[in-house]
Amino acid sequence: MMQRPIRPTIRPTMGQAMGGTIGRLGFLLTTLALLGGEPGLASNLNQQLDIQPRNATQGQARDVADQWAQLGHQQAAAGELAQATQSWREAAAIYAALGDIPAQSQVYSAMGSAFLALGQYPEAERAFQLRVGTARDSNDPLGMVFGLNNLGSIHLSLGRLDEAQTHFAEALAVAEPTRDPQAIGLSLSNLGLVALRREQWEQAVALLEPAANYRLLGGDTLGEANTSNHLGEAYFALGRENNAIGAFRVGLRLGAEAEARDTQLRAIDGLLTLYFGREDFNTAKPFLDRRVALTVNTSDPDLQTVLTFRWLGDYYRNTGATENARTAYSQGLALSRSLVLKSLEGEFTNRLRRL
Repeated sequence: MMQRPIRPTIRPTMGQAMGGTIGRLGFLLTTLALLGGEPGLASNLNQQLDIQPRNATQGQARDVADQWAQLGHQQAAAGELAQATQSWREAAAIYAALGDIPAQSQVYSAMGSAFLALGQYPEAERAFQLRVGTARDSNDPLGMVFGLNNLGSIHLSLGRLDEAQTHFAEALAVAEPTRDPQAIGLSLSNLGLVALRREQWEQAVALLEPAANYRLLGGDTLGEANTSNHLGEAYFALGRENNAIGAFRVGLRLGAEAEARDTQLRAIDGLLTLYFGREDFNTAKPFLDRRVALTVNTSDPDLQTVLTFRWLGDYYRNTGATENARTAYSQGLALSRSLVLKSLEGEFTNRLRRL
């Protein structure tokens, strides 16, 4: 294996490759957010990759392993995720032969996220299990925390709440002695998500409030934004509307700082729901305008664009601008048909009939 040739290629720097990888994986893992549900899986996995560039040491085997690893990063950045996993397998096998457990652990993180983006959940789970195992073997508690949160996020996305909670709770137990604010904040936030899914609103708040503080202390802007949005949902469910508005506003501000479109949209939708419920359409309008800017004025309309037309139509209908409402609903109907979104197509048809 150590003699296998590496195909010639012009490689980006490791930082460039990983930046592309993370961005592409983030795009591929936002399905839940686009459906109006929990986007934490996407946002959390981006934060949990925890991959650091390595400097090659002396020796042919090390050079070959590093080249396989970097080739995998390049392939992932180009969207060739299946090929990337094969390259990372080669790298992991050589690192194992060299006894370099930290390097193995980093490769397993990349493999797990790629498998998850491909929808290959058993393979992703296995890769993250190896990530946790190698971190444990090398006495790397933070690696264990990230790997356990990865595993929990997979179970959470599949609706396995008990398994998710077990992994997140173990991650928190490992994180607390390290006093690392990012590790503790991530684990608390994920436990809060489980409570949200169970509709245990008070428990969710009790976990998410300190999680937000830890993420602030850790300088984790995107993580704090997502946790704030989770808090907004919990506050709203408890009838604490003013708290919910504050939390969603924080989520929107931080999401904009992180240039995280889906995080911003989730916060905007929380604010629009609250202000529409109060029939405070004047306050809602600037947030609706921000949603339009993020989704309609783009060259690649998607599900979120359709949802914006629904919000626009509802806004115009409630403010008495019937023809504007008809235009917005008609645009949403046409786009939902082109995107084959049957349920939304039915909603727009019914809304047009009621005008």
